[in-house]
Amino acid sequence: MEKTYRPNQFICIILLVGAGLLLLVTCSCTALPDDRPWVYADLRAIGSLDAPSPATDILAVYTRATTLTVDVRVDLLDLNFGDKFNLRLTLWDDRDFSQTPLEIEVSSTGRVQASGFRTGQSVILPRVIMDPGLDTITVYLNRTFIGDRYHLDISTYTINPLVLADEIQNVRSDAQPPVKRAPLLLEFWDTFPVTTPAQALRRWDGAHTGPLGGRHGLINILNAAGHSGVPVALLDIKNPASLAALNFMGNVLELQDFFTRGLLILPDVAYGEPSNLALGFSRRAAAGFGLPVSQFVYSTSSNTSGQTPSAPAVPAPIPGYRAQFLPLAESTHLVNSAGTRLIPLPPTNAVEATADGPSLAVRRALVRTAISPDPGDLLVLGGSLPRSTWGDVDMAGPTFEWIAGHPWIQPLGGQDLLTFPARNQPVGSLPAQAKSSWLQELQSAPQNVITQSAWQTYLSLTSSMPDLNLQALRNAYLGQIGELVAAADWAENRTPRLDCKDDLNGDGKFECILANRDYFAVLETAGARLTQFFYFDANGPHQLVGPSSQFAVGLSDPSEWQPDK
Repeated sequence: MEKTYRPNQFICIILLVGAGLLLLVTCSCTALPDDRPWVYADLRAIGSLDAPSPATDILAVYTRATTLTVDVRVDLLDLNFGDKFNLRLTLWDDRDFSQTPLEIEVSSTGRVQASGFRTGQSVILPRVIMDPGLDTITVYLNRTFIGDRYHLDISTYTINPLVLADEIQNVRSDAQPPVKRAPLLLEFWDTFPVTTPAQALRRWDGAHTGPLGGRHGLINILNAAGHSGVPVALLDIKNPASLAALNFMGNVLELQDFFTRGLLILPDVAYGEPSNLALGFSRRAAAGFGLPVSQFVYSTSSNTSGQTPSAPAVPAPIPGYRAQFLPLAESTHLVNSAGTRLIPLPPTNAVEATADGPSLAVRRALVRTAISPDPGDLLVLGGSLPRSTWGDVDMAGPTFEWIAGHPWIQPLGGQDLLTFPARNQPVGSLPAQAKSSWLQELQSAPQNVITQSAWQTYLSLTSSMPDLNLQALRNAYLGQIGELVAAADWAENRTPRLDCKDDLNGDGKFECILANRDYFAVLETAGARLTQFFYFDANGPHQLVGPSSQFAVGLSDPSEWQPDK
């Protein structure tokens, strides 16, 4: 919504040429505002967050000259008409320093007054547009009356009583933009956590799926990034299950398009441990869907608790990549460690995107980052997408547009991250983790397609997540790895078996194996349930029967989960 007040009155000269007759016609014209977007080159000053109310806090000032107008824009922390305030512009034209300055008073009630400079000779009626969506007030002046070089003071006042609230003095129209803007990085994980078609539809654009119960999904992030031109990092979208679901829905081409336009950072993802195995599956899946190998990498195991390490050293990065996303003690700086650029994850559990744009806390953090003397300061936002308001259909668009509409903010893309200032920091080490017996079995299993399937199951069940109850439930199903390893062993030599002497899945009970050279079956002694069935032909082994937990766990009502069973 925009409010426009008091259009300029212009004296126009129109040339009419026809039948050899030249006419000069004077007329009164209303100049329309330049629809060119405001850009960084128009920026003249950034504020300092010292006003008593958001509506009177000046964030930034811009100036520009168009063919017909001289324009001044003021960004406020939060332009809301519930707060009563005045904005005053005091402008001196550099062509004549002896003249009385032009004073323009803009009230939140809609009243606009101009006084002083040349008002006795010409009528200067500024055109004013107040935009609550972007929290800006823009003043358009006739360029005939105002030269290209001028300087001005901008101040805000509270009403009742009338008290100075904030000011920026001596802003020059020919000044260079501030050296530093506010570097901003948007990054999300849990970007498309799916295992079924129903989950895919809901995570893409589902009703009642967001943290506030509204329509929510990955599509809203992509649409907002596409419309605004603000890049985002989707840290774990290259999970094979996520890519397969996107392909099933016909949305991989959209992902490719946004990546080609430079709007997406798509790291390779180590979605389980061992990381080299998970990365291999991630890269193969990405290549199969037309996405290139990345210079960035993300490991889900580094982001299980949402907490950042407090030690000065950082974990050793995954080799072979120029940059890695992981939690750091400070989320405001990049770190160089062992030749790898480490990119922090954002703090979690904060409302950042709203229907009115970024939250006030985010706006203040952006200003503090912009005026920081440290060139390496940056603001990292985002988090777990399903838990974030960024994916809300009513919040993503306004927040992205607010960011794009404020040139004092610098959204960072992939190439920006590879050149952004970073601190040097020593390499630490991850705490030693107990080696799972199932992992040891997998590492010693023969290399064939059944072992590959067993690895995929293992990585799926051990991938890190913040839900500890679901992680415990997944751990309870790890025993099926033993059954798959037994089938992989059979596929190597196809030795016939008919016995019930091994506890294949670690449940404390023996399982029965029925196998000949062509078929391999595993049955539970309780109820004679067939849990695994394979056959062998000229193309190798094929699985016909397997448990649903080989692909997905935890789709039922969480209140019914019993990990101990």
